Formats: sequence, C-alpha cells, structure tokens
Amino acid sequence: MKKLIAIAFVSSMFVGCASQLKKDCESTNWFKYGEEVALRGDWLSSDAKLLACRKEEAEISESQADLGFKSGRQKYCTGTNSYLVGKSGDAFSKDLCDTPALKSIVSDYNKGLRDYCSKANGFNAGSSGKKYKNLCPAELEAGFLPEYKKGRLKYVEAQIKNLENRQRDLQLAIANKNTQVVTAQMNFMSMQNRRNALESQKSFAQSTNNLADVGRLTNEIQNADWDVSRARQDVDRANAEKRNLEAELDQTGKTIAEYRTEMAGL
Repeated sequence: MKKLIAIAFVSSMFVGCASQLKKDCESTNWFKYGEEVALRGDWLSSDAKLLACRKEEAEISESQADLGFKSGRQKYCTGTNSYLVGKSGDAFSKDLCDTPALKSIVSDYNKGLRDYCSKANGFNAGSSGKKYKNLCPAELEAGFLPEYKKGRLKYVEAQIKNLENRQRDLQLAIANKNTQVVTAQMNFMSMQNRRNALESQKSFAQSTNNLADVGRLTNEIQNADWDVSRARQDVDRANAEKRNLEAELDQTGKTIAEYRTEMAGL
C-alpha cells in the first residue's frame, strides 16, 4: 500500500509540473493582462503568453482579454502617455493608434523623447540600468551619449560586483549541496541494503515454512519499500537543487563576461 502511495506521490509531482502553465493561464486576470499588453505597445494577437495558453488549451477569457486590450489601447493612445513613453526612451507604437489625434500624440512623444535625450538626463538614463535604444535625434545624441556612458559604466560596475558576490554565495551553496547529495545517496544505499536483507530473511523463512516470520517480514518489507522510495526522492531532489545552483552559477559567469565586454566599450 505504501509503495503505491509513493508511486502516486511521484506521479503527482510530474503532473503538477506539466499543468503549471495551464494553472497560471486559468488564474490570470485577462482583462488586466490585455490592458497591460496594449500599454506596453504590443498587439494582443501576437502576445506570447496568450498564444502559449491557447496551445495549452487552457480555459481563458478571450472576451475579457479583448476588452482589456481595447481599454489599454485607449489609455496608450493619449498625448500624456506618449510623452511618458518618449521620456522613458522607449519606442512608441503608432500603429496601435487609429485616431484623428495621432499627429498631436506623436508630437507629444517627440517632446518626451527630446527630454530623455537631453545631456542633463544622460547620466541618470545610463545609471538606471535601462539600455539605450538608439532613438535619440542625431543633434541630441552627441551630447547625450557621453553622459549616458558614464552612468552606464557606474551601473555595470555595480552589477559586476553584485554578481561576483552572488558567485561566491553559489559556490558555497553548491559545496554544501554536494555534501547533502552524498548524505542522501548514503541513506538511500542504507535503505536499499536494509530492504535486501529483509528480503533474504523472508526467503529463508519461506524455505523453513515459518509463516509467522513470513507475515512479519512482508510487512517490514512494505515499510522498507516506502523508506527506499522516500530516500530515492531525497537523492533526486538534492541533485535537482544542485543542478539548479550550477545552472545559475554558469549563467552568472556568462552575465559577468557580457558586462565586462560591454564595460570595455564604454
């Protein structure tokens, strides 16, 4: 019975992983999400999450997503918003705005972009961590870029320092996890050996027709199966956690290398 429970537990873990996207899709506030898609200047018809949820055959509210998108589109296509988009140094999606006021909206966007591209804003723009998207007019870029690069250099240096600290933490965590993996493997082997010993005892009891011992040992073997299953799960879990830490360490190293390459050009 306990063996069956263990199998069911492991199976439920795989089912849980497989259905996580579906759960996320079905718990999404699709009106709000549709609005967010429009406010970032994208089309709902090409949104990656919505397409993935459809592929997953999740129950989603297409009507709410559409209503939210229309609401977001109305907010996006205003002079106030277009100015803020420009002031953030982002591109403005004019094709979203089917309105007679488009010319005025674009004019407000250009005002915001010119404010972003001012020499006085260059350092703040660079140190914010947001990459320059090459949108500044040529006559402003000459003054903006040197200041932007100064700010970007400060940001990159700080990121490298933080990531190097994270590297050290990950290396220590991996060393500790290695110890945990070895301990879990030793426990698993111990549980297996105990289970094998019980099986040998049961075989001997059967050969001597000792029915009392056969019954007792059968129950003990069932309990041992449960212990072996749990020990195996502990090994798998520890190894999975170790792999995750190693993957993060690898990605951290790559990110540091990318920042160092960028820093050389600033």
